[in-house]
Amino acid sequence: MGEPEEPGQSVRPRRRDAARNREALIAAGRELFDAGGLSPTLDDVALRAGVGVGTAYRHFANKYELADAVLAESFDAMLAEAERAAAHKDGLAGLAAFFEAVLRPQAAKRALLDFLRSAPEGPMLPDVRTRVESCIEQLLERGQAQGTIRAEITSTDVGVLMSLLTTLIDTYGRASPDLWRRFVPLLLDGLRSDAPTPLPVPPLGRGEFLALVKGEGD
Repeated sequence: MGEPEEPGQSVRPRRRDAARNREALIAAGRELFDAGGLSPTLDDVALRAGVGVGTAYRHFANKYELADAVLAESFDAMLAEAERAAAHKDGLAGLAAFFEAVLRPQAAKRALLDFLRSAPEGPMLPDVRTRVESCIEQLLERGQAQGTIRAEITSTDVGVLMSLLTTLIDTYGRASPDLWRRFVPLLLDGLRSDAPTPLPVPPLGRGEFLALVKGEGD
């Protein structure tokens, strides 16, 4: 008979194997998501990582949960840059920097754009929305107090403009990755306090806007 196995002797290798499998899945997910957005399935990621499908599902319930892990660093960097833009002394210039901060990474990383547009509600999205909304509100309040941003603009107006720009990235980004930059100054010009045309309808309410963003509208 062999010597009795010490407690924890077989547990540690299993834990190391589990950690390696998780790292392999995250690395494969990053590779596939960077290339194809969130279209690859968790089965595709498991195949690329060289692990069994059952192993993949033991680590991640679905591809969106994997995307949380893959994109966490990208989200942190995007939000940090957005918050730096929100601290700009000039509200209108800060808003331009804010658009750059949140749109450039989405144009560069298809998975980031897909996640924000299509992921089911999870732990990451509410925090992202709260921090983004806070940046917008700070910049609008500052720009309106400075008299450079028209007084009737609301945070939901800016949210709708961001949706327009992400749709542009989604539609034209593969053929022309930087095309969205052409339209940021056009939109910003419409937010200036000296814009000549009055706005004919009221803005969306915050609740209505969030429901539409989440796909809960009619």
